[in-house]
Amino acid sequence: MPIYEYLCPVCNGQFQKLVRGFSDPPGLACPRCGNTGVRRAISRFATLKSEEDRLESLADPSTFMGLDESDPRSIARWAKRLGKELGEDAGEDWDEMVDQMLEEELSDKKDDESSSTGKPDDLGWA
Repeated sequence: MPIYEYLCPVCNGQFQKLVRGFSDPPGLACPRCGNTGVRRAISRFATLKSEEDRLESLADPSTFMGLDESDPRSIARWAKRLGKELGEDAGEDWDEMVDQMLEEELSDKKDDESSSTGKPDDLGWA
């Protein structure tokens, strides 16, 4: 029994309904406003990949398209795509870890730029 998502054009409501079979149940109406002119929405779905399929997709050269090795933001975007491909194997905090590494890289870059300008470091001593 699939769960379908529906949209109401009157109140812009969205709701889900457990449906027997593949056709909409009779008397289907928006729970918010009661409109019977609701339409089925296209829902997200997941597909399972074997470990071999996942490794094969990671080896595809197109995964490196648009990657600029000198740009930390570009590397972070690539790492997040990699984390999505790895799924559970990457861990729940993968994106958080990538964001933290990006922040550290950008702050290190700022420190390097300020020290290379010939200006003395501002240590807060007045």
